Amino acid sequence: MVISNPPYVPAPAALPPVRGRARAWDGGLDGRAVVDQVCVTAASVLEPGGTLLMVHSAMSGVGTTLDALHGLGFDAQVIDRELIPLGPVMRSRLLWLRDQGLMDDEQQDKEELVVFRARRR
Repeated sequence: MVISNPPYVPAPAALPPVRGRARAWDGGLDGRAVVDQVCVTAASVLEPGGTLLMVHSAMSGVGTTLDALHGLGFDAQVIDRELIPLGPVMRSRLLWLRDQGLMDDEQQDKEELVVFRARRR
């Protein structure tokens, strides 16, 4: 089993930082820099029947993650979703997130977190 809460917050920099606290949350421009690595790595280390559990923001592309996991040999699905208040990092990037089309005025104070379960075929 692989369990992951990777850095998934979209950030103005194309790549996540190599050091510092922001390394824990910055996931590149689309929030997928580490998410995509987790998918590929899980596919290489899990045997058939092995499971990946991963959480990330819906802003980082739910469909993109499901498509990637299916393409890597997983049966994948969303098993939970939760709207949560924006934390300090998301609040600090609110204007940038809006400019990127990742948030609108109606979602101003909440973010959707999504939990994926993927079983290796």
